[in-house]
Amino acid sequence: MTTETHPGLARAVTPAMALLGILLVAATLRSPLTGVGPLLGHIRASTGLDAGSAGLLNTLPLLAFGLFSVLAPALGRQLGLERALFAAMVALCVGIAVRSMPGIASLFIGTAIGGIAIAVGNVMLPALVKREFPQRIGPLTGLYSVVMTLVSGTAAGVAVPLADNLPGGWRTSLACVLVITVPAALVWLARSRNQGAAPVAAPAHATQAANVWRSWLAWQVTLFTGIQAFNFYILVAWLPSMLHETGMTPGQAGWMVSLMQLAALLGNIATSWVSGRVRDQKVLGLAVSLLCVAGFAGMALLPAWTFVWICVAGAGLGSSLMLSLAYISLRAATTQQAASLSGMAQSLGYLIGATGPVVCGVLRDRTDSWLPALGLMVAMAGAQAWVAYGAGRSRTVGDRQDA
Repeated sequence: MTTETHPGLARAVTPAMALLGILLVAATLRSPLTGVGPLLGHIRASTGLDAGSAGLLNTLPLLAFGLFSVLAPALGRQLGLERALFAAMVALCVGIAVRSMPGIASLFIGTAIGGIAIAVGNVMLPALVKREFPQRIGPLTGLYSVVMTLVSGTAAGVAVPLADNLPGGWRTSLACVLVITVPAALVWLARSRNQGAAPVAAPAHATQAANVWRSWLAWQVTLFTGIQAFNFYILVAWLPSMLHETGMTPGQAGWMVSLMQLAALLGNIATSWVSGRVRDQKVLGLAVSLLCVAGFAGMALLPAWTFVWICVAGAGLGSSLMLSLAYISLRAATTQQAASLSGMAQSLGYLIGATGPVVCGVLRDRTDSWLPALGLMVAMAGAQAWVAYGAGRSRTVGDRQDA
């Protein structure tokens, strides 16, 4: 038996059941976060938070991704993928419930708990795809990233209407995402009960983990992940505020976030289709990064066409998300190495991403304009194009050509 085989998983676990579990987790990995941005105006009016503190609500989960993603592979080895994902879904439900309770402290504490839970799910999912569907990594990654984008876009669009029409206002709106996370926890409870013993392959993993951290290819994947997260979470946090200052109502601005997510969804689909039909992803990574450059630059220079630029930027960001997830599985040689690369990419990558909402909130407060923030996003998207070309090479970590 190789280190890739789980002793208790040689039994039949149907592809359909594995796919259901993957898609349910994917649905929970962004929706608890994207509903916050459209509600920042409600939250600030209710609590008196300034722009920097409000931006921290979007940054806290990213900090959790950065700090805890690196620990998630060890949790997966200790518990097994199924039990680790069940624990993550339960913790996410708890975090959502806590942040919906009265008080500012509970808002931040619950957000942090949810961020830690999502960090585990983020890391485990590419390894699960690698294990369950090793011959269909591109299409399956595209499918679950489409689900992630579709559900997160819906969460952004309905956040303000729910807050305006339900008792409890924005707190109830934030709690509504439990309709997704509770079923996911129940499915993974059933899967975890059928899980065999977690595999033990410490010597092999130690070698693979060392290769990941010493690999320039792994660092390129990590930088790509970080830059796309940097720009994505800036727009998730601040696009509604940007648009509100141009005269849109909070509800209209929330639906513009949904439009961005729809464009991201289409970008996801197109990129997953193309990625499975090319020998490598070098040119594809370069192209989607340049879409981001064009979208951000257009928002800054031609604001009258904001509708168009949001679509362009959304398509670029959705495609970038899909590629960042696919790179993790495609550039890893084994399931365990995929978990290690996922932990590295999402830990350091989201630490980069975590700075975005706070930096841009401070820039806005100090300059009374969103132009400096958009200029920074253009520069970061240009850097993403550079690392995308290297991360897209048809190689795996540890190859002799990994340089």
